[in-house]
Amino acid sequence: MRFQTYGDKNNKAVLLIHTLFTNADFFAPITPMLANDFYVIVPTLSGHYKNSTFISTDDEIRQIKGFLSENNVSSLYAVAGFSLGGNIAYDFFCNNSNMTEKAIVDSAPLFNFPGLVKNHFLKSYSKCLKKIKSGEYDVEKELNKYFNGMGEHQKDIAPLVSQESLNNLIGSCYNTKVYKLPQDKLKKVTFIYGSKDIARLCKTRIKKYHIHKMKSYGHCGFYRENPIAWAKQFIL
Repeated sequence: MRFQTYGDKNNKAVLLIHTLFTNADFFAPITPMLANDFYVIVPTLSGHYKNSTFISTDDEIRQIKGFLSENNVSSLYAVAGFSLGGNIAYDFFCNNSNMTEKAIVDSAPLFNFPGLVKNHFLKSYSKCLKKIKSGEYDVEKELNKYFNGMGEHQKDIAPLVSQESLNNLIGSCYNTKVYKLPQDKLKKVTFIYGSKDIARLCKTRIKKYHIHKMKSYGHCGFYRENPIAWAKQFIL
């Protein structure tokens, strides 16, 4: 895991966690604005740069906590994550709610699929990676077929992801736990789903949480189309 930081370390901290097949640059549209008020911490997840391997959500959280400890960050104003990063942000909050004021979880696929379904996704995404690494296909177009229009953001990072990382990423995306939190902690979590996002189908697992519905948007759609508005509405 690699970390980028922005802003004054004496300000309240905000942790931002990117989607599958992107990196810290996913947040480039909002980090300058947030850095005016916060110490902004943006990791690039393991497996999303050369010579690294994604192992598990637990391992990513371990690395995040190590960074916070080493840099004397004892509390977070917010943790926010998108898609895969939303799963990680949610898990981080549920296990560290004593140090985190709120969580914003956008387009998180909080599914717990049986093995056959996970294998289906693994085969499908493996086929996608094989195509885009061959150099014979338009990378952005191929990614759009599999990832709800995310190709523009994923095209530079997806070819760097190894098969080993992909195997483990499937588990983090589709073998997730929903936590039973006390009411005061539940109120601190906001889930965001677009009405056209297939990830919204996991909402039946999180009925007790506050779910913000974004009409006519797809996967991470509101942020992708209006990043500044997203930050003003959910962070500031």
